[in-house]
Amino acid sequence: MNAVFLMLRRAMALLWLVSAALPVLPSVQERSLDELMRFGFHHDRLMPLMYGAMLLDVLCAYLALCVPRAWAWSLQIGLVTVYTVLLSIAHPALWYDPFGALLKNIPIIAAMAVMRAHDAGKTKGECL
Repeated sequence: MNAVFLMLRRAMALLWLVSAALPVLPSVQERSLDELMRFGFHHDRLMPLMYGAMLLDVLCAYLALCVPRAWAWSLQIGLVTVYTVLLSIAHPALWYDPFGALLKNIPIIAAMAVMRAHDAGKTKGECL
């Protein structure tokens, strides 16, 4: 595998793993739960929803590392897009965040699209 694609695959997996792990921190967990409440979810459903999102992030990390298939990248692109749309609705000002809170999702989606094109037609691969 080309070193650039290997680096990109590992970087995406790291992004997903860190995103999954961050809600374990109390301050991040509190913020995550507050965000879910903004969408009108009942208090009883907040923790299961947060844990579900964390599991999705872990699944995406696994897909990035171990499933070099176009459909796996399509799933990840879809998830980033959903997260971006939901956050755009809840906090449109995040588009103006000086650290690029939502803006950085554009090159992330582009990189995932490059990986999708690279992995198109693959039927097998190895876990990196």
